[in-house]
Amino acid sequence: MGSTSTEPAPRTLVIGPGAIGAFVAARLTQADWPVTVMARGETLRALRDGPLTLEDDGRRDEVRLSTVAHPSEAGELDLVLICAKSYDTPAIAARLAEVARPGLTVLSLQNGVHNVGELRRALPHADVGGVAVYLGCERLGANHVVRRPSRNPKTGVLRDRLVGGPIGPPGERLARVGATLGVHTEVHPNPDVPLWTKLIANVAMNTVTALGRARVGQVTSDPAAVDLMIALGDEVVAVAQALGLDIPDSAARDYVDDARQRLPKTGGSSTLFDLEAGRRLEREALVGAVVHEAACVGIAVPYSTTCDALLRLVDPTRPAAQIPAEN
Repeated sequence: MGSTSTEPAPRTLVIGPGAIGAFVAARLTQADWPVTVMARGETLRALRDGPLTLEDDGRRDEVRLSTVAHPSEAGELDLVLICAKSYDTPAIAARLAEVARPGLTVLSLQNGVHNVGELRRALPHADVGGVAVYLGCERLGANHVVRRPSRNPKTGVLRDRLVGGPIGPPGERLARVGATLGVHTEVHPNPDVPLWTKLIANVAMNTVTALGRARVGQVTSDPAAVDLMIALGDEVVAVAQALGLDIPDSAARDYVDDARQRLPKTGGSSTLFDLEAGRRLEREALVGAVVHEAACVGIAVPYSTTCDALLRLVDPTRPAAQIPAEN
């Protein structure tokens, strides 16, 4: 697996070796890219102690990853791929600001629609882009990741993809990453469009699988759950359109119809996996972002507001409520 470019591969730092980050770092490493991974805590220790186990479409590999705890340890960089949770973006941006130089390309491969703007404000001299990621990865342990590729049920053609931009250095680097991974890649002039389109999927599927503690097959076969996913997705579409983005009215229903055919029935969502593992939920960047932006443009989003409140209550890292003692 590898890119057809004759230029040297960019010196790359992958921040956040979770499901997506570990998969990307491992595949780029196997393609002889100069890749370093920034991790912390248990994940950093696990990757330093032993190889990453990567299961991908029936193939199992053990990949040694070069690791650091801070960007300054990675040396001179051409490309940074941020795959961390959105709530970590402010801290990551501050660390990158210490080492960023003109010509650096930074791509956010994160859920949510606010990361690109936050990174651009912190890194004014870098070329920053955003990428919507459709890769079907799940983290089974600190150094164990599995990818369940999505394929057309009739033809078997791989349907995983990367969609982002803008055109220029971010789009060029994105295209090269996608080619090296062997994943279809689309470069869009305005990354907000693919990011908000992905938000439809995240808000619909992540919210319902997490609140229902259910896998994809369960929610897509339940009529009431399907109706809820469409209602949530429609609210995302309404807010995106109010912000001036060209997203079709049918985008939510189109996504749910496609998900019922495309996604593995035993698969889940990052929010469900985080909930099951007792990790902090990425609520603020997903359904919480819809609630926030809806308030800014003056649109009512009752389904999103209700689900946002429920996800806040079930977040494993939420401080326990102080209940007054009865007299």
